[in-house]
Amino acid sequence: MPQEWESSDYQDALQELNLELQQNPHDVAVYYRRSELFYALENYSAGIKDLDAILQHDEQDALAYMFRGYGYGQLKNYPQAIADYSKAIELCPNYSKAYFNRGTIYNQLKQYQHAITDFNRAIILNPEYLDAYYNRGIAHNKLAQHQEAIADYTQVIRLNPDDQPAYYNRGNTYNKLKQYSQAIADYERAIALDPQDLEAYYNRANVYHKTQVYLKAIADYTHVIKHNPRHAPTHYNRGTTYLAAQYFPEAIADFTAAIRLNPNYAEAYYNRAVAYNKIKDYQKAIADHTKAIELKSDYAEAYGNLGLVYQTLGKKRQARANLQQAATLFKEQNNLALYKYVEHKLAELK
Repeated sequence: MPQEWESSDYQDALQELNLELQQNPHDVAVYYRRSELFYALENYSAGIKDLDAILQHDEQDALAYMFRGYGYGQLKNYPQAIADYSKAIELCPNYSKAYFNRGTIYNQLKQYQHAITDFNRAIILNPEYLDAYYNRGIAHNKLAQHQEAIADYTQVIRLNPDDQPAYYNRGNTYNKLKQYSQAIADYERAIALDPQDLEAYYNRANVYHKTQVYLKAIADYTHVIKHNPRHAPTHYNRGTTYLAAQYFPEAIADFTAAIRLNPNYAEAYYNRAVAYNKIKDYQKAIADHTKAIELKSDYAEAYGNLGLVYQTLGKKRQARANLQQAATLFKEQNNLALYKYVEHKLAELK
């Protein structure tokens, strides 16, 4: 975070530095101090101008390239940032932070293999470079190199056993690999280190849902909703958990809350329709399936379930029309299992 400055402090410091430069226009140390002041105030363009002045005086100043690269990075001028970090590396080939900083820019540009190459070099130069392991883990994950990412986050944890983001990100990676017990263990550690991390509760709830530990999933979703009641996906996910646990009125209440927060939430209408169907409130089920289809015209599951509701009500014409549309969409979507199921249901209507 930038240093906090009062307006008067800023003016006094700036006037003092300006006066020093008037007296000695070639004082590199003063240019560094003024650029640092500008950076602290997030005035990166002004800071870069001071670093330009330093480099005009000495074009071999690797530190000035480093600081200017940082400023360009903050301004999202990534090509210039890379050029400056590359120049710093050219001048100081063993400058581990220059490799690290350039790697973070490559991550921003989604050039993950280049990022990994730079993080590798930073780690060779500094085997305890915690941030390099952490950011290399991010790049490995982006390339779906999940085992490598886990190894990097594990190394971060070895270097700092209380590194909360490393536990959280390793948990997410275990989740992707469907290694759910390890994911839950990491989320638990992340939550113990930072009880305010709602994302850790949210993702742990998702894992509990996947592993059918529904009551724990509901508890975690409820914790998130208590602190962020306007997050529609959490209401929706808790609703799907209530639905799976066959708590249908509670599921309906959550889907309704999700729809209130996001009126275009097609999946919430669809799942509320499923819940209404379970309690045999068929007219509301029909209305919600119809709304889901209105919002998502290729919603094959909604057409299929709407057809089944009509079949339950003995309305064969409407059942046939919706099931036929579901079959067409499932075939187009290459979902052959559901396509065959719907075809079977159509055969029953004949």
